[in-house]
Amino acid sequence: MKDLDKIKNSNNKVGEVINFEKAGCRSFDAPELIRLLRSSGAIMMSWGAHNFIVDDIRNTKMFRMLVQGHHHKGYVYIFLNGLDLFDVYLTTTQGTIKARTGEMGIYFDQLVEWIDERVERIPAYVS
Repeated sequence: MKDLDKIKNSNNKVGEVINFEKAGCRSFDAPELIRLLRSSGAIMMSWGAHNFIVDDIRNTKMFRMLVQGHHHKGYVYIFLNGLDLFDVYLTTTQGTIKARTGEMGIYFDQLVEWIDERVERIPAYVS
C-alpha cells in the first residue's frame, strides 16, 4: 500500500521540473528494458535516441535517453513504479516535464507505442 500512496502523492506534474527521488520507486533490469525498446526496430531509431543513461547508484531506478523526434526533442525518462508498471516522462533538456503517463503507469507492451505517439509518429505513417 505504501507504493500506491507514493504514486498517488507524486509531485512530478506536467510543467514542473522532474524530481528523481519522487519518480524512482523500484529497481529494474535495465538491459532487459533496452532490449525491449530496441526490439521495435526502426521505431526507436526514428526517435533519434542517443545518450542513454542508467542510474545504477542505488540499483537501477531510472533510464534516460535523449530523443530528436518529430513531436518531442528532449529527454525520455523511464521508471518502474510500485505496481510494476512503467512511469514515463518526456522533459525538456532542462528537466521540465512536458508529458507523462497517467498516475498508474503503463504496461511493458504499451511502452514503445506510448513513447512513439508522443515523440515521432505522424498520421501518414502506415503500420
